[in-house]
Amino acid sequence: MRRPGHLTAVIVDDDAFSCFHLSDIIQHKMGNVEVLAIYSSAEDALENIQKLQPDIVFLDVEMPGGMNGFDMLKKLPAINFDIIFTTAHDYYAIRAIRFAAVDYLLKPIEATTLQEAVSRVVEKRNNANPSLWQMEVVSQGRARLDNLAIPTMEGLLFIGLQEIVYCEGDDKYTKIYMTDKKMIVSSRTLGVFEDLLAAYNFFRIHKSYLINLKHLKKYLRGEGGQVIMTDGSALDVSRRKKEDLLKIVS
Repeated sequence: MRRPGHLTAVIVDDDAFSCFHLSDIIQHKMGNVEVLAIYSSAEDALENIQKLQPDIVFLDVEMPGGMNGFDMLKKLPAINFDIIFTTAHDYYAIRAIRFAAVDYLLKPIEATTLQEAVSRVVEKRNNANPSLWQMEVVSQGRARLDNLAIPTMEGLLFIGLQEIVYCEGDDKYTKIYMTDKKMIVSSRTLGVFEDLLAAYNFFRIHKSYLINLKHLKKYLRGEGGQVIMTDGSALDVSRRKKEDLLKIVS
């Protein structure tokens, strides 16, 4: 019988040192977590996770072979565990949120950040029906977002979706314009943000602009037309996007 407050975990990572480092921290610093198994490939984990039914899966993103961490999650028939991504790169922070990850830890992992991540798992499990929520989120391929994580030099900056007025694509970067007049630069393309935010009342009106429809103040007629946002910005609408925009807002 499982002890109250006791959590079981599986580690999926192709790097042997990373696995040893993580399991060592768990063993010596996390008295409420037991590592059931360690897998060096997503394929091996896929075959066994459903049998073990862990509470937490510590999942690396990039692994050799034809399947990465995201691919593995998509192939599982059900997600009845909490996900903590572990990776050496911050490229995948936005996609991690789409999979309803509890946390996203950059290697080398420190004991303090690991303890904070596990505390979030405990807090989430104390809420009503967390497992059902998790399964629904992953089956849809996106999280029910209230906040967006933006990778920065210092770590992840979390901003509320409703604080975003619009996003502007600038080659390989995206400028995010906020309600408080601040502008945040992300090293992710506008296409990444479009893919993530389309389900949350954002619409791409132009190759350069993705707007929050809740901050749309006025539409001005023209060949493509223009929109006026609540911050006073006037943004062009492409001819190709005009009809779809008018269908949405009318």
